[in-house]
This record gives sequence, structure tokens and C-alpha cells, in this order.
Amino acid sequence: MEGREKRSPGYGFRPKLMWNTGVQEYLTRAYGAKQFDAICDALMRPCINSTLRVNTLQASTPEVIEQLYNVFRKNSMIMGTHRVGSQVQGLDESGQKQWLNSNTEGANASAEPNVEIGPNFPSNMTLKDGSAASTILESRESIDDKYRRVSAEFPDFSCWEHPVLKDVVMVGGRGPCEVDCRGEAGASVKEVVVSRKCAEAVLRGANVFVPGVLACSQHLEEGDVVAVTVAVERPDGGGGWSVGITRGTTLESEHAVIQMEGSTRSNYFIGMGRMMMSRTALFREIKGVAVEMTKRIFDLPPFHGVLEGQIFLQNLPSIVAARVLDPKPGERILDMCAAPGGKTTAIGILMKDRGEVIALDRSHNKVSDIKNLADEMKLNCIQAYKLDATKSVTQEPHIVLNGDTISPSKSSSDSTTANFSQAQIDSIKQPRHVSMSNKQSGTTTSSLSPYEIKAAARKELRRMKNRLASDKAALQRIKSFQPQSFDRVLLDAPCSALGLRPRLFAGELLRKSKQHFRTAQGMEFCAICVDKQYPTLSGLLRGQEETLETLRQHSCYQRKLLDQAVKLVRPGGTLVYSTCTLNPGENEAVVRYALDTYHFLSLMPQEPRIGGPGLVGGLDVFDGMSYKEWLREGEKHLVQRFSPGASYDTIGFFIAKFSVSLKMGQSRDDII
Repeated sequence: MEGREKRSPGYGFRPKLMWNTGVQEYLTRAYGAKQFDAICDALMRPCINSTLRVNTLQASTPEVIEQLYNVFRKNSMIMGTHRVGSQVQGLDESGQKQWLNSNTEGANASAEPNVEIGPNFPSNMTLKDGSAASTILESRESIDDKYRRVSAEFPDFSCWEHPVLKDVVMVGGRGPCEVDCRGEAGASVKEVVVSRKCAEAVLRGANVFVPGVLACSQHLEEGDVVAVTVAVERPDGGGGWSVGITRGTTLESEHAVIQMEGSTRSNYFIGMGRMMMSRTALFREIKGVAVEMTKRIFDLPPFHGVLEGQIFLQNLPSIVAARVLDPKPGERILDMCAAPGGKTTAIGILMKDRGEVIALDRSHNKVSDIKNLADEMKLNCIQAYKLDATKSVTQEPHIVLNGDTISPSKSSSDSTTANFSQAQIDSIKQPRHVSMSNKQSGTTTSSLSPYEIKAAARKELRRMKNRLASDKAALQRIKSFQPQSFDRVLLDAPCSALGLRPRLFAGELLRKSKQHFRTAQGMEFCAICVDKQYPTLSGLLRGQEETLETLRQHSCYQRKLLDQAVKLVRPGGTLVYSTCTLNPGENEAVVRYALDTYHFLSLMPQEPRIGGPGLVGGLDVFDGMSYKEWLREGEKHLVQRFSPGASYDTIGFFIAKFSVSLKMGQSRDDII
């Protein structure tokens, strides 16, 4: 058995990102060994500053900044001084950061210590309105005195307006920090082991929620101080990857010794926390905060429940993508793969809630999430629909009502939905549920065994996740759209997501596995389960690393989506394509496909421009099957590539903006 007295000294945050050999060779050749090493180092840690997009229809940026100071004062969640230079891996000792990118590669700007409003940035940069960036420096010096007083009152908390994106608030963090995992007087503390997905959220500032806990020490009680470690996927001996821990395992048991053999969790210590419930309650409940983090390896604040409806925690490149689309009030916009709705709501706010924003996703649960976020931000211009975006084009839109397909009249063909009578709406039946209630079964709660109670709770959770959000949702199942029916289309395509950070495993949970497993209670489930759906089974899930074959599959799927997107944009309209991956086969190669296939498409300059240039070449890089051309020399500055490890410290992201035009000799049929 692994004694606790031997556990503390060796614990630390020393992650190692394991890649498929073919993928690693491919990306190393694409980026060069030095840059790829820097990317891998950055991927294993979070962005050091949190990015909050302000709902400017509900509050101004200065108002949000003041409220954030009030929130952190009230909750006593003041972070450390904003001196990130000496604490963040990958930055030099002076803490240099490049918040904005002029078109010159390698331009840097020095960050001010104890920043009140924001770090410096290149003063010679030209903004969209033609003004010099130096004007922002002047305006920053004239900030209202009350904000300076607030900052002086809380010198350890950094919060400032982004120098270019005026609706964005940056909140400073720090790390990696030294955290002692020993208790008082050097005594050892108890331990909680969480899933890799949970750990990545904790590194971004979240607390530990119940579904993310896999195992823990015995005799845990509410209020106990615990060390939080991570169970990362590891080779299972059969050519795959698995966590290898059954949820509910006691770390002191012989069962745990067997399961933990070869475990590297001592290298994945992410901080100290306080138990919010006992061990018994922890594995009985299905939701809630299990561990409140008190000391973190990366000290980023949690924003769960903070200023709901006024701010949205979002990665900076995602905010830039919505800005690049440049939506205008009164336009009809399509967000093809919209979940969870961050870019959708950003578009609605940029349009000042005037016009029509159509958001699609093929999952009902995700459609409900989009609708809920739009309601939270009080946006009325957003309509969310369940639809497979690869089948989104037709000659006339249809709506499915109670299983019947209804076609709008010609006079309303430009509208997304038809006008239904109240009788039709009233005829919609409530979602059918198969109930196991006490009333139907004739049993009482006291007569049910603990297993039956847990089974009923799991079934109720599945029912709640899968039922329709409201009767209105039953109306909003559109079948397809007419070609050329949108002014602008945003295709934030599903991808390999290799740019997301922090990332402790270069792959994902299996999504389409035929493999089944059986629980100790004899219940059989498919490995398609994920933490949120079946939290009691999360430790049994298998991981799948990205391979060259899976990367090619992503690329093929993205081209299918792009084919649909091109048909939906009207002539003279705009199409923005984006991903959160590092794979050039899903980024530059898809842009090359679009330009070579659809000659009426052309790349457009992007504003704002914060990322770097795209990758040129590609014909000398083997992707496992062929050599695909990426961008050409004159095209690289027309796209934006955000690279982890660069001084602007963001996730990996890619944005391309196309204009759709009719060229001489072409007809509208060339587009559709």
C-alpha cells in the first residue's frame, strides 16, 4: 500500500503530453521542432488571464469592472499580484507579453507590473477606424479616478479593459505557484483523485464538482483539507488508453493498489481544497461542489454564477471570430455549429439584438443550452434549431410539427418558421416520459433498496437531460434552408480541438465505440457514456488518442460542412471558417480546398487582427496519406492563427474570412 507519509514529498505538477507517434512527427514537421515543443509546453497549462466578454446591452465595460471588484471584495477571493512574468512558463523574466499583433512577426510589448487597466501594446498599430493605437494609451491615462481608487484599494486584483476589444474585460491570474501539499506541522493530508476533464476545468479556475471525483481517501468528512490529484489516461496494454480507476475507489484499499499500479498521479497535483461533503455523500449525490479549491497550482478565479447575463467567460480567439464576421443590425446570420452558444450570443449583441440569428446543432441538449444562454443574456434575435448542418440546404425550408412536415407559404419563405395557429400549438403533446415513480409502481421510497434509489436517480437525470425544454422547442425543428438565404455564415467547425488548453491528454474520450462493459451491479452500458451523463461510470471510460487517420476524418467532415455553408451565403455575403485545432489539415488545407473548389470565394482582410499569419507550403509535409497544399505566400496574412506558446497566450485557434461574389461568366447556379 502506498503510505500517505511518502506521498507528499513527491507530489507536484509535472505533466507530460503523450502524442500518437505519427501525429507528433506530422506536427513537428509542420511547425518545426522548437515551435512544437513550445506549443506542447503551453498546452499543458491554462491561459494565465481570464477573458470575459461583456453583454453591452445590459452593462458597460467600466460598470462590469467595478462590479467585479465588488464581487471579489464580498467573497474574499482576491488573487495574487499581477506579476505573471516570473511565474508563467514560456515567458521571459521581465514578463513580456504581446497582447496585440501588428503584422510584424515577433513584435512584443512589455506588460506593466500591478496593471490597473491593461498592459502596454504596440503604439504604432493602426486600428480599424484608422486611428493610432497611441490614442488608447491617452484615453487609458484619463480613466475615471474612482476606478483608480478601487484598484489602489485592492492592489492584488488585476482587472482591465482589453486595449482593442472594448467589450472584453481581462482578469489577471498567476502560476504555476508553489503549493505545499502537506497539512499542519508537515503532516500528510487526505487525497481526492479527479478525472482528467475535471482537472482541466480546475486549472481554468473551477472548483471540483461531484461527477469529476473518481477516488478518495477513507473517512473523509465535510471540512477536511485534501490534496487534489488527477488520474490521466494511460496505455491499457491492449493498444488503447484508459483511466483504469473505478469510481468510488478507496485509496487505502488493496483494490486501489492494483488499479493505481503504474499511475503517474503524483505528477498531476493541482492544488489543495476543502471538502464540501463527506465521502458517503460524495458518492451518493449526482451534482454539487465536492471540493472547494483553496490553493491552486494556477491561481485563476472561478466565475461560475458571477454577474450572470452581464458577462460570459470565453476564449479570446472565439471573441475575435465573432468580431471578424462583422454582423450588422437587421441582417440574417447563420451560426452552423453553434453550441454552446458563446459566439451566437456575441453575434446577437454585436447586432444590438436587431435582426435574425439562426443557431444550429444536431443535439437537442445543446440546442437547449443555446436557448438558455440567449435567455440569460436577454437576446430575442436568436432562434436555435436541432439540425445536422451537413444536411442544411434545400430549396425550401420545412418545419416538423408532431412528426408532420409543414412547408411555409411562398410569402413567408424568407422566414425561418411558419405562423402556426393557436390550435396547432395547443395540439403539441408534452414529451413522453417513461416514469418509475412510486405512484405508478405502487411502491414507497422506504421499500426501495439503495441500488434501486440510485438507479431511479440516474434514470431521472437522463430523463431531465433528454426532454424538451418547452413546447416551443417542438416547433423549432427546422429541416433545411434555402440556398443564398443568409447575409453571413459562421462555420466554427467541429474539429480535433488540439488547440484547447489546458490539455493533459492528446485525445478525447471514446464517442463511437461499440465496446460495452458491465458494472458491479450487472448493468451493461456502452463506452459512449461521458462524465456528465453517467458520472458513476466515468472511471471506466477509455480514451482515444488522435491519429493521422482521425485527423483526416475531421478534415473530410469539415469540407462537407463548408460545402453546405458556401451554398447558404448570398452573393456579396461573408463566410467565416474557424477551428480550435493546431492541425493544418483542418485549417490551411481546408482554406486551400475552398479557394480551389469555389472560384467565387476570396479571402478577406480581418479586423480586428490579433493572431499571427497562417502556414505556407504543405506540399513537403506527409499527413499519412498524401501531401496537401496549405496557403500561398500572399494569403498567409489574410488568415489569423493563434498559436499556444506565442506571447499573446491564448488557446490554439484559426480564422479565415471569405467573401462570396459572382464573377464574370458565372451564374447563380455556380454557387448552388
